[in-house]
Amino acid sequence: MRYIGSKKDLLDFIYAPIREHDILGGVFCDIFTGTAVVAKLFKKKGFRIIANDIMTYSHVLARTYICLNEPPKFSGLSFLVANPSVRSAIQFLNALPRKKGFFYQNFTREGTKDLKFRRNYFSSENAQKVDAIRDMIESWKETGLITEDEFYLTLCSLLEAIPFVSNIAGTYGAFLKINDPRMFKPLRLKQPELTSSGSSHECYNEDANELIRRISCDILYVDPPYNTRQYAANYHILEIVAVWDKKIKDTKTGLSYWENKSSKYCSRTECTPALEDLISNANCKHILMSYNSEGIIPYNEIVGVLSTRGNVVEYGKTYRRFKSNKRGVSKSSLKELLFYVRVTR
Repeated sequence: MRYIGSKKDLLDFIYAPIREHDILGGVFCDIFTGTAVVAKLFKKKGFRIIANDIMTYSHVLARTYICLNEPPKFSGLSFLVANPSVRSAIQFLNALPRKKGFFYQNFTREGTKDLKFRRNYFSSENAQKVDAIRDMIESWKETGLITEDEFYLTLCSLLEAIPFVSNIAGTYGAFLKINDPRMFKPLRLKQPELTSSGSSHECYNEDANELIRRISCDILYVDPPYNTRQYAANYHILEIVAVWDKKIKDTKTGLSYWENKSSKYCSRTECTPALEDLISNANCKHILMSYNSEGIIPYNEIVGVLSTRGNVVEYGKTYRRFKSNKRGVSKSSLKELLFYVRVTR
């Protein structure tokens, strides 16, 4: 999934301090879990995971990839499919006939032709598939045909399929003026690949600064938003699909009512106090924090906050960022920052 600040390509870099400091197992808390790629890594390494994110779509991913250790059976669908399983449930959803529902009516050029704003996020066909699949998943849940685990897994499959057919440049903060060929690829759900584990794991859908007061862990991994772009606004369509309350604003992009999920870490005036509050209330043995050289929390303030809990060891990884301009030349380099603290105070 394309995602702001994704650590998919930085997993070896993030795990290096854990090897260096000989931290073997324990409880790993990914308190801003996002797409859960870091939490998945530590689950594979044998840690017991606490995963959290205020965004519902992120919680769906974590509930699937972190909390599930084996595929659910979908036995409640025995009257629909011959051999109930994850595979047969996904196949059933993929085969559903299209439906002109809420999603089609709000996020396609055809569905919004009579509205104030014409939105062009999806092809008509794919939006209708989203409507059919999401309504069916909701119906299964409400009638008790699927368990909570089965609900999250099927919804996870849908959420992961949507970005591959979205007419966007990167986030859902805007749709493209042209029709990207991606949007005409048929939407198709795939079976999530689960990681087995001998441990039970915890997944929360809360504000990180509130949750930190109630949990304890061996390693606290902190990967907060690093710029002023709110995830709740930039990924509103994924959040709409996850929540499915069918309530949006009459705006050009069809925003959901996202303000209650805004992050202080995206505010230049609130980000440092928020980090201070989080770190001061952390009950942990080690702190590992990811940030970016373009982040809005100044470097010296990050080090200052982390130093209140112990000595700070810094790691860095430089990479080139390419930005289009009239001549098509590359722009500045970025540095991914990683801070490690063995908590002593």
